[in-house]
Amino acid sequence: MKNLLIYLLLINIYGVMAQTPQTDLHWTLNSTFSDEFNGVRKNIWQDMSGPSIWGSETFLPQNIQYGIEGNRSFLRLVAEIINGVPFTGGIGTGYSNGYLGLGYGYYEIEARVLETPDIVSGIWPAFWTIHASKNPPPYWYEEIDIFEPANCSVRNNEHRVKYHHPIDENYPIDYNFPDNWKKELGVINNVDMSLWHKYAVEWLPERLTFYLDDEAFFELNQKKGENTPSHENTNVKIDLQTDRFETGWCPPSISNGILGYYDINYFRYYQLRCGNEIITESQGNGYDFNNFIFNVKKSCIFKNTSIPVGTNISIRATDFIELKENFEVPLGAELFLDVNPCGGITLASQEVSD
Repeated sequence: MKNLLIYLLLINIYGVMAQTPQTDLHWTLNSTFSDEFNGVRKNIWQDMSGPSIWGSETFLPQNIQYGIEGNRSFLRLVAEIINGVPFTGGIGTGYSNGYLGLGYGYYEIEARVLETPDIVSGIWPAFWTIHASKNPPPYWYEEIDIFEPANCSVRNNEHRVKYHHPIDENYPIDYNFPDNWKKELGVINNVDMSLWHKYAVEWLPERLTFYLDDEAFFELNQKKGENTPSHENTNVKIDLQTDRFETGWCPPSISNGILGYYDINYFRYYQLRCGNEIITESQGNGYDFNNFIFNVKKSCIFKNTSIPVGTNISIRATDFIELKENFEVPLGAELFLDVNPCGGITLASQEVSD
């Protein structure tokens, strides 16, 4: 009964929040779609150009620059205003280069936002994914805003994350009629965005979990009846915008000069290692976790064993995890359990890199 109680507590506490790639070896870096921005960027990106459909800015390639400070080299997006007209920079994956294919996984940047002192900058940094199918029905529109402190949120230290989706996929999304679409909003306050922070989301087939500096703070879960994205093949965008002048949200207070910078140290995309292994009760009897292989199992049963002292062990499976008699988690060890569809890389068909 004692071991059963421990099991239930772990499911209730650890099963709610996922672990990051820094602590969970089930995650593997997809090096093709990750970028350290060391003075250059990979050809997965396209420069944004021309007038924006979101803010008041015009995107220009010359507003995409690079910087070095200490041990960081970073992509720098510059917001400036010339004769009352704002210009900024942005990059994104897109259709023309054939780099669609991102989907379930863990998306992370390390970034900071520097505003010009003593003005209202109105800058609107964003790190987001988008997948849309406009015709014919169903009209998919799925946007995950991993970092988007719009309005005056940067100045107010208000970090915002959102998930946008249509309420009814039989009707096209129309931002002029908000009854057609919905935002699931998460907010965390007192975040000094002028400092470097990690902004991330874990996107699994039935769950979205948003992270700030490796700590989960907002979750959407289909098992709780909440909406999560279901269409993969998404695009990633990292851009700097300015608030719409006509709305009066937080327009710039100068007519000429630099409004601020959005610095991005890296973009990293991780995927789960998905296997189809079954650890039977016989195989899991007296199991040696020193030899545990970190891929998502189909199912597993463990008994008469313990995880090593001082270790952080994650067990993931698609069907079930069962901990039976004499399974122990000693003091000084941590155990994380997750039963969820995998939505990652199938190890038998695709080579991955750490």
